[in-house]
Amino acid sequence: MSFTLSPTQPFAFLDTQTATTASGILLLRGECERFTVVLQSTGTTSGGTVIIEEAYYDPNGPVYAGTWSQLQSVNASSFTGGTQIAYHFVGSFWAVRVRPGTTITGGGSVSAFGWGN
Repeated sequence: MSFTLSPTQPFAFLDTQTATTASGILLLRGECERFTVVLQSTGTTSGGTVIIEEAYYDPNGPVYAGTWSQLQSVNASSFTGGTQIAYHFVGSFWAVRVRPGTTITGGGSVSAFGWGN
């Protein structure tokens, strides 16, 4: 069985973020069997959470504005000091995003990258 990366390179959800603003959206359209997110800290991240979420919406209409379904909640302190942590999900996903659920504290920030295959 052969798998293709979607998109053709990792998608940057977050770039050194600390605030609780939602990321951009990776629209997988159910065309992948797996979804991977890599979280990376810059500096010390002693508090806060990062949430990986999914939702469906019509791509010809507005982005879904309701509460997205949570796939995973991660404590930012679990990948502090410049380390990375990867999460792998198996299933069909339409749209996914990553956001700090609570403010990232400790003076550092988080970045998040993802892809489907």
